[in-house]
Amino acid sequence: MVKNIMRTDLAVLFDLDSTLVDSSAAVRNSWIQLAGEAGFAPQALVGLHGVPAEGCIRILLPHADETEVQHWTARIEDIEVGAIDGVVAIPGAIELLAALDEREIPWTIVTSCTAPLAKIRTKIAGIAQPTTTVTFSDVTHGKPHAEPFLLGASRLGVDPSNCWVIEDAHSGVTAGKSAGATVAAVLTTHSREELPHADHYLESLLDLLTLIDQER
Repeated sequence: MVKNIMRTDLAVLFDLDSTLVDSSAAVRNSWIQLAGEAGFAPQALVGLHGVPAEGCIRILLPHADETEVQHWTARIEDIEVGAIDGVVAIPGAIELLAALDEREIPWTIVTSCTAPLAKIRTKIAGIAQPTTTVTFSDVTHGKPHAEPFLLGASRLGVDPSNCWVIEDAHSGVTAGKSAGATVAAVLTTHSREELPHADHYLESLLDLLTLIDQER
């Protein structure tokens, strides 16, 4: 039975895709479709997981002008918003969020998605919608910059050094560490060896509760 322990001195900042929500098939299929439309090789997508869409477009289409960048950024969002097949909660995600609520530990989602895309994915996956979120449109600098997690901590009223960042990707781990948070990497898309800078590793999201109790 989960203990009801009120914690006002910490907060948890979650990435969304491959951390709380498994959208891997939808994301992959969407970007493969865009590759056909925009004319880049699908193989070029390797290593871009966790990078905001606009940043991906700039990497994939290095000679595109600003109008083209914005066009393809809007296009991938349109494709992804409509790609909901197979979007489900990561095992343990719903239970973990419920346990944090029971303990009165504040949490939010800090994602490279746009607000509409984050909203539809959480809804389809059955993930509770937090009172505040941080999406790509809320920041000037996306991950791996620290700004998204600094803003998430600020919106929850908790010092970043008292926050746990839960991430699965290099860019997110880097952003969390740069923000001064404790970073736990959920091993859904990478191995421990591939995320060497994380402070902790989660085989299951529910392992976070044990880590939080150990840090008390």
